[in-house]
Amino acid sequence: MRYFEAIVYYPGIGETVMLYFCRYPYQKDWKLYLSTDETLSLLEMLDIYAIRWSIEVFFKENKQLLRLGKCQSQNFDAQIAHVTTTYILYVFLSYFRRINDYETLGGLRDEMAQKNIAEQLWEMFDELLDIVITAISESGLVDIQSFKKSPEYKYLVDLFESSFLGNQLFGEDNAA
Repeated sequence: MRYFEAIVYYPGIGETVMLYFCRYPYQKDWKLYLSTDETLSLLEMLDIYAIRWSIEVFFKENKQLLRLGKCQSQNFDAQIAHVTTTYILYVFLSYFRRINDYETLGGLRDEMAQKNIAEQLWEMFDELLDIVITAISESGLVDIQSFKKSPEYKYLVDLFESSFLGNQLFGEDNAA
C-alpha cells in the first residue's frame, strides 16, 4: 500500500487533523481517511476504523434485516425487550453463519443442514435454559426441575416459540 500523511488545519472543527491518503495495491483510486488524533500511525488508525466499521455493519444489519427500531410499543420495557431479543437473534444468526461457512469433520454439518433456523435457535435456547435450571437447582433454593415439568413451563415454551421465533424469523416480511 502506498500512503502519505499530512497534518492540516480544518476550519470546520477548529483544530488540526491528520489526513491519510492511501492507495491499495491493484486499485487506481486513492482513499482519504481523516483522524483528529494526530499521534496515530496509519496502521493504528486502520485498526480503529475496522472496529468502527464492524459496529456500523452490525447496526445496519439489525435495522434492515431484523427490524431493530420497528417496535411501535410506547412501553419502555417492551422497547428494551425488543432491542434485547433482536441482539440475541443477531448473535444466534452470526453463530449459525459461522458454523455453516466452515467445513467440519464428521456428521455435524449434515445434522445442522437438516434443521431449519428456528429449530436450531430453539435448541440453543433450550440448552441455555437447561444450564440455568441446573445451576439454580444445584443451589438448592428452588426446585426448578419440577417447574420444568409443569404446565406453566410448557406455556412459556409455547409463548416463546409463537411470539419470538414466529415473529422474528417468519414474520410478514420474512425478516430473516
